Amino acid sequence: MKELKDKWANSNTAFTAAGAYDQASLQKILVARTHKQQNISMKYFWASLTLQIIVYAMLTNVAIKYWSDTAILGVAAFCALLYVPFTVMLLRKFKQIALLKMGERHTADLTIYEYVTQQHSLLSSFYKFKKAYELFLIPLSSAILIWIFFRIYLPGGVMAHPVGAIICFLLSLGSCLAAIVAENNKRFKQPITHLEAILDELKQ
Repeated sequence: MKELKDKWANSNTAFTAAGAYDQASLQKILVARTHKQQNISMKYFWASLTLQIIVYAMLTNVAIKYWSDTAILGVAAFCALLYVPFTVMLLRKFKQIALLKMGERHTADLTIYEYVTQQHSLLSSFYKFKKAYELFLIPLSSAILIWIFFRIYLPGGVMAHPVGAIICFLLSLGSCLAAIVAENNKRFKQPITHLEAILDELKQ
């Protein structure tokens, strides 16, 4: 009887250890999957920030070079101001996403479910803002940049070349739309969908 009790105790201990190991392994897998989606979205952050720095630099250069032309100066300043809220939101949200690392002091008190939920919430909120803001940012900034180009390089500007300006605007809008749709799908829709799938798994 004593031998049977010892065998049962040993097997029960082994089963408990295996269960704990499986649970720890599962958590590591889920965290790794979450980090993968985070890294996919972070690539958008660096690309977008680089593009915005280029836009700010270009507009600053135009403003300095054509300081005496008040029309160009005013339009360039207005275009730069259009990007400021987007840049601020981009830096704020992606800083929060970057700081949200499982196991670090920012997430010490979070369960894995709460951690993934926060990642999902931050990414989803920025994606909603991005879609709404780009509805007027892209058409308006495209029109402004084309107006500046025509004003500087073509005599008479947009008013003297309306057909060319419209064609340039439509081409610019079409290319931006195609790039944004592809970007949203790869950097936001897919990661958000994967995070939702992880949350569903954690609920089970």
